[in-house]
Amino acid sequence: MDKLEKNKMNDYHIDMNTGFPKLRAAILFFIEKIPEKLNRVSLCKHLYYADGHFFQKYSRLITEIQYLHIEGSPQPVMFNEVMHTMVTEGDIEITPLLVKERGLTGSMIVLKGLTYKSKSSVPDVFTREELKVLNSVAMVFKGDLSLETRYYPNLYQHYTQTGLYEMITLLPLPDDGMRPHLSWKGWANKIFKLMWQ
Repeated sequence: MDKLEKNKMNDYHIDMNTGFPKLRAAILFFIEKIPEKLNRVSLCKHLYYADGHFFQKYSRLITEIQYLHIEGSPQPVMFNEVMHTMVTEGDIEITPLLVKERGLTGSMIVLKGLTYKSKSSVPDVFTREELKVLNSVAMVFKGDLSLETRYYPNLYQHYTQTGLYEMITLLPLPDDGMRPHLSWKGWANKIFKLMWQ
């Protein structure tokens, strides 16, 4: 790893030697809770909303990893590396989800994503507060993220308004205890810029 790459990793506050135990445990947690409805995007969004919700309350992340805005979802910075390690070490199994569909020219098999299966139990690395937030996100969405703007509007806004391949900035809740809402003025400015650039 050259000096520039090391500096970039240091900017993200990532220690490559830790093995990312909390991120690995959170991945196993969500795979065990909602295995039939998870794909990569859904898994990353569950992780993001759990971390974001926890950060708003306690000003720290459960997984201890920051998030990037990539196509289709927020994603932990070291997600691909951690998933590769978990597969090679036998913690999880990832298989393609193939579905037979009818087209104009006949039937064909279509790749609809990947399915995840846990082969290890979730290690005991979470505090009671962390487990409470992980459980609440799993129960709120149950694998279906169509209502993400209803349950976590400010986290959704932070994610979508961050530039592609940029770090997502999370903010703690205001001290007055008010539930944050979407900033429609901010949305209007963002949409206007997208339409006219």
